[in-house]
Amino acid sequence: MRELRPLTPDAVGDLVGACAPCTFWQTVPRNGHSDEDDPLDALAEWVETVTADWGPPGRIAYVDGTPAGHVVLAPARHVARLAAFPTSPQDPSTLMLVTAVTRPGYAGRGLRKALVQSAAKDALRHRTRSLEAVAARPLAVSRHACVLDVAFLEKVGFRVERDHPAYPRLRIDLRTVVTLRDGAAAAIVRALDRVPRVRPVPETHPNGSSHAHVTDRR
Repeated sequence: MRELRPLTPDAVGDLVGACAPCTFWQTVPRNGHSDEDDPLDALAEWVETVTADWGPPGRIAYVDGTPAGHVVLAPARHVARLAAFPTSPQDPSTLMLVTAVTRPGYAGRGLRKALVQSAAKDALRHRTRSLEAVAARPLAVSRHACVLDVAFLEKVGFRVERDHPAYPRLRIDLRTVVTLRDGAAAAIVRALDRVPRVRPVPETHPNGSSHAHVTDRR
């Protein structure tokens, strides 16, 4: 079974990616780093705060009960790391696409694009006119894994709103992307249908934590 579920405090352990669980966007550097003693607790608290203020800040895609990818979005006032970027928006209510990640086994199947479309659909439900993101160009030095790349965002319809050699801010006008209203759900279903059935395999991260890694049964 393939499904897309809202990001809730009790689901933060299902976030995927090389740095998961990660609080990069939710925190600001302290003495050169921003490591939390317990990132899962910090993320759960952040999700609870954003949900109370705005709504569930993202979606997690599951294939046969196994997390396959996720997307995170939130108003800029809840994305503390934006303050470290020169192109951060001035309006704290600006809705930001924070990150969109899939497991390596799902690359090239359209799942990450579908996750971004689901974020756009959520934004439309909130009657938001646009969705923005701070992303990285190849010139970005020491780019964090949770920072989206400009090329990907441009492929899915974002355009540069405020330019920068390394970290521009991009924007998509949801009022002009009419296909998102009716087509996003269908696109998500199509992307998930292209994902083969999988089985979880333990995966150890550099920090010593273990998460389920998925491999094709083919």
